[in-house]
Amino acid sequence: MNKIQLTINDKQFEAEPGATIMEVALENDIYIPHLCYNPDLVPGGVCRLCRVEINNDKLVLACRTPVEDGMIVRTNTPEIDAAIRPIVELIIADHHSTCRGCPANGKCELQKIMAHLRIDRRRIDNLRLPQDKLPLENLTPFLDYDPNKCVRCGICVQTCEKIYGTSHIYFLNRGYDTKIACFETNAHCDFCMECVERCPVGVLITRQMQSE
Repeated sequence: MNKIQLTINDKQFEAEPGATIMEVALENDIYIPHLCYNPDLVPGGVCRLCRVEINNDKLVLACRTPVEDGMIVRTNTPEIDAAIRPIVELIIADHHSTCRGCPANGKCELQKIMAHLRIDRRRIDNLRLPQDKLPLENLTPFLDYDPNKCVRCGICVQTCEKIYGTSHIYFLNRGYDTKIACFETNAHCDFCMECVERCPVGVLITRQMQSE
């Protein structure tokens, strides 16, 4: 089957039929902001941050849009910035106020997005609502959950359900109160650490991490 020819940011690329814009971009070291995308999981488009412009016309989600022959993609336009910057700012404003001591510090996807968009921390501070820091929640005998940092991307839930066929972790509540929980009957999970490894912002913390 012939490969697809497309243009991303004025550069020509080849792609396999069925590949998404996100897959082609990341394979060619073109960064597209994202929080809920993971190459091992089915793209959900939950975070709405991976928007790109196609054919000088409309914005689409890169993680869910297959490439087409002759497609023209741009990953950084004023329209894209206007669409995703307010979302990122609100996520950060509702996020933990400091990265110090976080196990994901230096490899956090949210830090990467902040640097990519050159987010003004002073503006974020003005958006923050005063609130008490919530305590860590015990998910399993080995794993804690930090609700102060959760971006509700669903990667941990998908990892448990789609890859390992189990349902230890699930979403609890709705809207702003949504958080991650663990079924009591499944509290003794296999501790495979895959949910911890895939979490983009260091929400899931092992007891070993806390002792280091």
